[in-house]
Amino acid sequence: MPAKKLLFPFLLLLLFSGKGSSVTAQIYGTGFGVLLGNPSGATMKVFFTERDAFEGIIATSWRGVSATALYQLHFTLPDPKFRNTHWYLGAGAHAGRWDNTAPFYDGPDTITPLGVSLAAGIESTFGRYPFTFGFHLMPSANIAGHLSFNIFQAGITGRYIF
Repeated sequence: MPAKKLLFPFLLLLLFSGKGSSVTAQIYGTGFGVLLGNPSGATMKVFFTERDAFEGIIATSWRGVSATALYQLHFTLPDPKFRNTHWYLGAGAHAGRWDNTAPFYDGPDTITPLGVSLAAGIESTFGRYPFTFGFHLMPSANIAGHLSFNIFQAGITGRYIF
């Protein structure tokens, strides 16, 4: 499926997710920001319980675009000095469209992969300031369109939270 056809439904999901789902003990409600690394792009995270969150990523890499949707479980650190820091594990799916500059691909055309993504990371909020900063690893496997594995995806995130 071309990336342009994926972008509009994904953006609609991002706009309307999280409305009316407030939980008082959650880390934060919603955060919008940037992801810098491999890949780089825009990210949005929405908590729907104290531990459960959805993260959506629209990213560019290899002269193309990809969309990733992840379900994540968040855990607080036991030390009270780190009460604003949590770590998480997650899994989800991705789809994209890249040209032949993608690693390990030497074909003449673009590729349209579909696959699974894993996530492990750590994230901190800053008390009453509406920002969060994090680091994650996001290995992935393309299972359709072009069979391949990418274990070297990582990035930092910065989000405005509310």
